[in-house]
Amino acid sequence: LLAGVLSGITGPIVKSTLQNVTLPQMRGQAFALLNTFDDFGRGLGPAFVAWMIENMGGRQKAFNIGVDGWIFCGILNGMLFWTVEKDEENVRSAVESMLIQHKDCISTGGFVEEESLEEKSSLHQDWSVKDNSVSILEVSRFT
Repeated sequence: LLAGVLSGITGPIVKSTLQNVTLPQMRGQAFALLNTFDDFGRGLGPAFVAWMIENMGGRQKAFNIGVDGWIFCGILNGMLFWTVEKDEENVRSAVESMLIQHKDCISTGGFVEEESLEEKSSLHQDWSVKDNSVSILEVSRFT
């Protein structure tokens, strides 16, 4: 019962984490890859377990191997704890830089001056990314 309850939460956590650690222009590819492997597992998983039951001497061995796979994936997901905050900060900084460049490009008629992003960031602090996300309204105010 506990395994069934806890396994249901994995999908939303993985998807929200993937969205927070992927640049906006790469999210489509990242989610396509995630869904490809997710669907691949759903489609071939039962056939693979049936093959293991038949060739490994019973259901218990086959399902134990399946549970070991879940445990391995859980350990890998748990290891994200040490990297996800840095990855989110990297994405936040990259999006902020893109917004600053976009704003400067529009205000100079398409020409972006050669200044460091740190200087621009300090000059344009009101255009920073807030709450780990950028809404359509926030992006549109730069145009």
